[in-house]
Amino acid sequence: MKFAALLLASSLAFAGVSHAASSVPGSLGFEYQRLNNCGPVTAKMTLSLYGVRLTQATVADALKGARTDRNVTTVEMAAYFERFGLNTVRRWALTPALTRRLIDAGFPVVLHQTQTPKDDIGHFRLAHAFDGKNIYSGDSMFGPRTRHNDADFQKMSAPYGGEFLIAYRPNQTRALERALGADWNRTSNLRRLETNSRNAIKRNPRDAYAWWSLGQALLYSGSSRAAAPAFREAARIGLPKKHFWYQQDAFDAWNRVGWYSLTREYASAALRAYRTSAELNLALARALTGLKRQREANAAWRAVLGEAPDNREARAALARQN
Repeated sequence: MKFAALLLASSLAFAGVSHAASSVPGSLGFEYQRLNNCGPVTAKMTLSLYGVRLTQATVADALKGARTDRNVTTVEMAAYFERFGLNTVRRWALTPALTRRLIDAGFPVVLHQTQTPKDDIGHFRLAHAFDGKNIYSGDSMFGPRTRHNDADFQKMSAPYGGEFLIAYRPNQTRALERALGADWNRTSNLRRLETNSRNAIKRNPRDAYAWWSLGQALLYSGSSRAAAPAFREAARIGLPKKHFWYQQDAFDAWNRVGWYSLTREYASAALRAYRTSAELNLALARALTGLKRQREANAAWRAVLGEAPDNREARAALARQN
């Protein structure tokens, strides 16, 4: 094995490639997904690398409030991983170089990307290996060793601000801290996301994804008032219709600053194509409540409970009307 690794490293170096090959330890537990199950399968693969063996159906039932719930978030995945004694770190501004560093240190990386560089469909995959030219992921749509070059990797990451999630054992904390470097600190990571976004906007003021990422950086840094106009600009320039299916950060910012009509406009439009989204209905219910449109708000709260029966906010809102 050592000879083979040295031979591969030597051949890569001879070819002028700057990265040797590496992969995380463990058995991937790959499985092709059922409909809208990229999140559950990605979670299943992640857990399998830590010795936890589960079925796709078991993970999907745990991550989704109802079978009609199509979307899973990194926040939901993180909470699920923590049930198994793992810690989690959610960050943004992921690069191919950082992905390689994490894999080389033994950490699989949950990627929030598009399915391909040419579409706008939100997708999760698990990066677990790399070589000189490509990063390899367990991809529930395309296979256990799906490869992407660095340019495609970055293009697929851009719509979601390079969001990624790491699950790790508590005794791996120091190793992950070293691998993440400055990005271990969430504030530093968000500053880098903000800087990257502002630089991208300078290069192309009509880059809607850069404006979106700027909004994320400002929102997660605690400034809804600064984030709201950035999200508004992203929406004004034009985001894919599906974008709000996968991310609702703009609604959080707009509702916090009282821009309820803007949330109502975009959440309603997204719901026309995706009516069973607990996240979209939750954002809409908050906005309609802010607009004093209580009958419509109650319908949205009930829709939330249809997909997420345990949602305390929706239950409390409806209880107040009785």
